[in-house]
Amino acid sequence: MKPNWYECDQRYLPAHHQPALLLDLLLVRDASSHKVLKGTGLFYEDIIEGKRHMSALQFQQLISNSQKLAPEGDLSFRWGDNLWPGHYGLGSQLLSNAPDLKRGLQALVHFRHTLSPLLVPRVFEDEHYCYIQWLDTCCDLASSRPFMVETSMMALTSLSRWQSQTSLPWRYGFSYQAPTKGIEQYQVHLGEKLMFGLGVDVMVIEKRWLEQAWPKGSVTAFRASWHEATQSDPVPESLSGFCESVYDWLVKHIQQPVTLPDVALAFDMSSATLKRKLKKHRTSFQQIQDQARLHVCLYLLHVKGMNNEQVAQQLLFNDLTNFRRAFKRWSGLTPSASRQQFQLHSLAL
Repeated sequence: MKPNWYECDQRYLPAHHQPALLLDLLLVRDASSHKVLKGTGLFYEDIIEGKRHMSALQFQQLISNSQKLAPEGDLSFRWGDNLWPGHYGLGSQLLSNAPDLKRGLQALVHFRHTLSPLLVPRVFEDEHYCYIQWLDTCCDLASSRPFMVETSMMALTSLSRWQSQTSLPWRYGFSYQAPTKGIEQYQVHLGEKLMFGLGVDVMVIEKRWLEQAWPKGSVTAFRASWHEATQSDPVPESLSGFCESVYDWLVKHIQQPVTLPDVALAFDMSSATLKRKLKKHRTSFQQIQDQARLHVCLYLLHVKGMNNEQVAQQLLFNDLTNFRRAFKRWSGLTPSASRQQFQLHSLAL
């Protein structure tokens, strides 16, 4: 496979874009810029110079520092509320001109490197609903993941509200359990339609909202910006993060008995090299494979409405007991308990 990914230590993200916005939110709280940037390899002068770039690992360090300096719980939502459209080049221009939610999501996916570099959106639809899944792109976010999920979901919620001039009826599902403190921040910023412990981070909305016109958008300006964007990409926006690429390959081959050497062969590297790369990206083959299998299971159970036997067959489990055991290991629930506890379509009503 010809390399078509970027890695966690590749410096491509302008430090004066989204990182600077987060930095400013902390500076107004009297945080020291030195403490905010500690361990990133950057200084405040580097940011304001407007020429330095950060890697995903540096950005994650900045976020980790921010969480420690502002532990009260609303920083992620405040950052997300101001994140998009932003001033991040052609991607932001597309978001500003998007004439409806459908094309806004197209722009967000295409320019995910610059608009959502750590947690990328995956958009898919069924007959009635649109789903936006948030996925790690090039490194395991670990304890920073809930922070970035809050930021990303708030950003899309805020963008759609600003562009449509109304609050869209989003519904939210979270891979992690409800926080013991700060749940009111979710309710204040996102509303009451929240589901925690789902096993996947996803936003749901009825498809009828996808093509409703946004008063602030422009069809002509969007088409012109899209043409310009697809003709002149300084960074190939079709590239995915390394972990995202491995995840995609595993999902594509979910109905095959895949092993680590199979993935290494597909990515044109040795098994040892693949292991080293995954370790560098703070994850493992088993971790990504389990995540891919869980997400496919949840899709088949909650979106496609399949029963346990059908899902087990799709994932090549020849023993229903082994499937239930694996699903519980992945999600903490049995498939039947997940189906009963999380009525995803009811959530979207």
